[in-house]
Amino acid sequence: MARYLLVALALICGCGRIGYDELDGNAGDGLTLSYPSTDVTAVVGVTVVSMTPTVSREVSSFTIAPSLPTGVVIDPASGVIAGIPMQPADGVRYTVTASDGDASARFGFRLTSLPGVVVDVTADFPDDNGGADPLCFATPAGGCTLRAAVQTANRRATAQVVLLGAGVYALGSALETIANSVVIAGQGVTATTIRAAAIQPGYGMLALASAHTLALRQAGFRDFGMADGAVVNVTAGTLEVDGCDFVNNASAGSGGVFFVAAGARATIRTSTFTGNASFGGCCGGWGGVIDGEGQGTTIVIDGCTATANRSAWGSFAHITTGTTLRLENSTLYGNLSTTAGTLATPGGVYTLINDTIASNTNTSSSPESAGLYLFEAPGHYVVANTIVAFNTDVTGGEHNCNRRDLLTSLTSEGGNLFSDGAGNCGAYVTAAGDRLDTDPGLEPGAPGNHGGPTPTILLTPSSAAIDGAQTARCPSIDQRGWPRPVAGSGTTALCDVGAVEMQ
Repeated sequence: MARYLLVALALICGCGRIGYDELDGNAGDGLTLSYPSTDVTAVVGVTVVSMTPTVSREVSSFTIAPSLPTGVVIDPASGVIAGIPMQPADGVRYTVTASDGDASARFGFRLTSLPGVVVDVTADFPDDNGGADPLCFATPAGGCTLRAAVQTANRRATAQVVLLGAGVYALGSALETIANSVVIAGQGVTATTIRAAAIQPGYGMLALASAHTLALRQAGFRDFGMADGAVVNVTAGTLEVDGCDFVNNASAGSGGVFFVAAGARATIRTSTFTGNASFGGCCGGWGGVIDGEGQGTTIVIDGCTATANRSAWGSFAHITTGTTLRLENSTLYGNLSTTAGTLATPGGVYTLINDTIASNTNTSSSPESAGLYLFEAPGHYVVANTIVAFNTDVTGGEHNCNRRDLLTSLTSEGGNLFSDGAGNCGAYVTAAGDRLDTDPGLEPGAPGNHGGPTPTILLTPSSAAIDGAQTARCPSIDQRGWPRPVAGSGTTALCDVGAVEMQ
């Protein structure tokens, strides 16, 4: 059968934050603007982009900035964005403005158009010639498989897109280690799933060990299992994750989903983590979702939700000396550690900004923190506008923070709310707006769909968290992508503590 490159595909898109932070033109004047997606990925010269806007009333014109890539245009009268991109646009953010003469509304989206291939079959076979030419094809599958596409992308001279359609892609072994900058994008977490052929089979999905960028977008990943980083093992370069879902992955050592080490970088946004685990090694496992290790390793997590993940040390994350992890606008709920902490550090530094860390548990026979845990110096936390509440130890009592090594410390930047006295961390929680032994007033139950791309927990109308944050420190949007600050009990707009800003 002849080898070929698919020459047409409908728009590949998925839900993301509502127009990034472009929401100010949608409030207060009754005019609203939206498009089906905030994240569009296309293969140059192949993918047909088609986006039709929804507006709350008739408008006179639409404009966009910056200019779209050659081949894609916006109709100034209808606002329809359409065409086949003929030049690269690597993660460029665009803003569409709709105007009716009296008011305007804006919507932001990201477009990535790069050379690459379209995966058109779900079977798992290698490329016929190992990716030597750009025409991805696996004869036994009758088309371009995910495995063949990665081989093809790895052997090109420029950054590549691997574009997947809807379907379940079951892998019988790990994919080839990434050796080029590659975007792997699906059509959304409910449409595109990449999974191991058997549940936790002893291999991961892939690894990044060179100075390139691997991006995962708009897809689900499940059932992988290996020693370090069940989905992705990163020891060099940059990992970018956006709009993904990770379920039932397990590591026999470090990082139930990701292992990031040796100065590598990871940025993870608007993604969910459910039922992942890290158990094994000498000490029972590190980081139910992510383990970061080594000097210069940098991790940023923004707008994510993690539930029912498990590990000995850090049911969500574990970071060692030299590693930094910034957690912002995120919800950690119902995770379980058997030794210590939802977040654990034997030397790394966490920065927590407007997070909700609640109802996690620890089962160590010696009662230990189920929330924030500092094992040894130079372990440190910088905390602002964060709820740490109802995290319980083996006795059922609240145990939200513990400094096992008294040479460790916290820096509070204010606006934090602990439901207990924060144990031996409490002496550090004394900045403006900090409150101990305070019920945050969370709506009962697990995180749910309250708007935005990831599940969240709302505040009750009488919550002490409403208007309680340090506004100068809070982000411009909350976990749902909704604006901060918003006036709550008073007339002045003040930020709320935690991941959600009540509107």
